[in-house]
Amino acid sequence: MGISDVSASLFQATAAASVPAKPAGAKAGATDGTGPATSSKTDKVDLSDLASALKGDALDLFKNLSADDRTSLGKLVSSGALSADELNDALSSALKSERKKAFWQSAREDAEAGRTPEGDARQQSMKAISDRMESTLESRRAAMDRPGMSPQDRLAALSKLSADLKDMQDSWDQLAGIGMPMKAYTLKGGDERFFATSKEQAAGQKLKDLGFHSGTFDKVLSSQSKDFAQKYLSEEGTSQMTLGNANK
Repeated sequence: MGISDVSASLFQATAAASVPAKPAGAKAGATDGTGPATSSKTDKVDLSDLASALKGDALDLFKNLSADDRTSLGKLVSSGALSADELNDALSSALKSERKKAFWQSAREDAEAGRTPEGDARQQSMKAISDRMESTLESRRAAMDRPGMSPQDRLAALSKLSADLKDMQDSWDQLAGIGMPMKAYTLKGGDERFFATSKEQAAGQKLKDLGFHSGTFDKVLSSQSKDFAQKYLSEEGTSQMTLGNANK
């Protein structure tokens, strides 16, 4: 869609807000305030300027909105409550915020899809080892603190405790995959596709403060963000990482 096409759709979305309706029963040419208002260039935003201000992903989001949502947003601009540039920033901010949510949701779903019965059993074994380490540490320390134990016996008990805990820790590490490559989900801080600038955030807050809210807007926003996040996840959002050091 070219700029002229966007300008045409914006004209349809904002025409009602740009030209005041004639009150019922009003007389043509009346000067007492009941007659039709005279439209002027200052009553509405220049549609070509608005189309030019909407660009990139913000423009793509806008043109996929319902006619009612475009009308509501167009009224905010034509009334002067929101500038065209602020509308662009507000739409960008909304997209980036929703994309972050969609990315982490997609990452959780991807991780859940990779779960296996063997993996669940491994998690249970790891928990059992952790519980055993904790109980062993408490009981052995209590024994070493008993009156009458010689320093030599206490030192020997401490050495035995350290060795036993190390054996359990090694077993836990093996189950956890320490030293083995694992799939990691990453979202780089500062990526402008996901993180809004302070200017964009301010515009987004202003749009909220003006009372704009629409379920159909949220639906389109969520759909576009989810598609973007899933594409990012498959192409850039995962990497291989190694936990710990296998050669301890």
